[in-house]
Amino acid sequence: MAGDDDIPTAALASRDARGLIGGDLQRRIDTARIPPLEHPLVLAPFRREGDETAFVAFASHRPLHIEIGFGRPHYILDLAAANPDAHVIGFEIKRRWVRAAGERAARLGITNMRSVEGDARPHIEALVPPGSVDAIHVLFPDPWWKKKHHKKRVFNPDFAALMARTISADGSIFVKTDVEAYGELLVEELTAAGLTLAGSGTDDSILAALPQSHREKKCLEFQVPIHLYRFVHEA
Repeated sequence: MAGDDDIPTAALASRDARGLIGGDLQRRIDTARIPPLEHPLVLAPFRREGDETAFVAFASHRPLHIEIGFGRPHYILDLAAANPDAHVIGFEIKRRWVRAAGERAARLGITNMRSVEGDARPHIEALVPPGSVDAIHVLFPDPWWKKKHHKKRVFNPDFAALMARTISADGSIFVKTDVEAYGELLVEELTAAGLTLAGSGTDDSILAALPQSHREKKCLEFQVPIHLYRFVHEA
């Protein structure tokens, strides 16, 4: 069966948009007439019977990594491949990339990754116990510069507090952005939530060892500066 990369963008947009137009995005996904994706590596905890139990069981494994808004699945697949003893869960609101993550993982023989279509926040709040995640990865979040769009930002005080509650005592939060001003904002919000900026840039060996996403590779190709951050709980 052809993957999403083989389907014209216009066709994908039409197929993926049906029943998902208007209102809160997570609510659109939860109430969509489009059934959840059928793939052994894709979970729909709020939409398919049995998947909540499967999600909780998968997330109970340690180490546990979560990527929020993975987009093109290069990074999450490399992360799972580089950490075979860990379980990796990725959240993404775009159906095409959720499908692509599952299909590519299956082709590569990667079994320690699961992808979820939907907003990470309600899933984490409902299904992931506090202090149970060893690493959270957020790559190139949309800054949503217009004031009327600020509510769409991933980073806000509530999200920062959720991340601080979710990571383990010795866990880390990794963030990458190509927007310096947004990087400064998220540093402010995460430190206000009680986290400490433990490293930044490629001078930090832990950050330097992380995989590169598709966007990061493009930024490097076109010499666009990338801002990398690693946060931990305050000592």
